[in-house]
Amino acid sequence: MMFFLILKEPYVIHTLDKEGDLIPEIELFHAQNYQIKEGSVESIVRSERVARYRDFDKLYVIHAGHKTKEGLRGVLDSDEGILQDNILHFKTNSHYFRDDGVSLDGEDIFYNLKTENLKSNKPFVFTQKQSRTLGDSFVYQMKEGTISATNIHSFIQQVGKNK
Repeated sequence: MMFFLILKEPYVIHTLDKEGDLIPEIELFHAQNYQIKEGSVESIVRSERVARYRDFDKLYVIHAGHKTKEGLRGVLDSDEGILQDNILHFKTNSHYFRDDGVSLDGEDIFYNLKTENLKSNKPFVFTQKQSRTLGDSFVYQMKEGTISATNIHSFIQQVGKNK
C-alpha cells in the first residue's frame, strides 16, 4: 500500500460585498473583553458591535474602562476603533475621563494594551481641574497619570484667590 502526502499552503478566501468591502469572518454584538491581572479585573472594553477579520477586529461605539494605581476609574469612549497586535486605535470622536476630573479629547488615539498608555500625533485638549492644555501630540501614562506633550498652550485658572 502506498500513501502520497501533498503539503500545500492553506488558502484563504476573502469575501467581498457588493461595494467591494471585506466581509467579516465573525460579528459580535454587545461584546465585552476583560483584562485580568493579579486576581482582579484591570480593564474592560465594551463595544456595541465587533467585526472580526483575519488580522484585526473593528469595533463600533467603544467604552473602555481601567483603574489607575490610586484606584481611580478611567474611561475612554470612541465611535470607532481597530484592535490589532495589542494596539487599540480609537479613530473618531475619542474622549477619556477619570473620576478625579482629568479628561482628554482627541482623534486617532492609540491605546497600547500591554504598556497601558495612550498616544496620538494629532491635536488634543487635556483638562485637569481648572487648567486646560492644547497641544499637537501626546503620550499619556494611564496608570501613573502623567502626560508628555509637544507644542502645548496651557490656560491655568486659580479659583478662590482674592487679589
